[in-house]
Amino acid sequence: MTKQIEDTRTGDLLEGAIRQRGRPSTGKAMTGAERQALRRKRLAVEGKKTLTVKVSIDVVQALARFTHFKDETKDEVIERLIRTQLMRKR
Repeated sequence: MTKQIEDTRTGDLLEGAIRQRGRPSTGKAMTGAERQALRRKRLAVEGKKTLTVKVSIDVVQALARFTHFKDETKDEVIERLIRTQLMRKR
């Protein structure tokens, strides 16, 4: 059965398979552990480490206001504070 030439609305069922939704797979997907290992390697190359600290909510809010006012990231502000306060010559 063929479709009529004037028919512009009906899709061809015989031309190719119906595509699935989403991004097509490449076959090169990494596991979560592989992605994390690459992230750690990338961070080590950049010379940066992650530091987790607990601070009070008023300090967090003050930091957010300060970073917004100065148009800097929290990382930049905290690193500058540590460099000027802890790493200065005495």
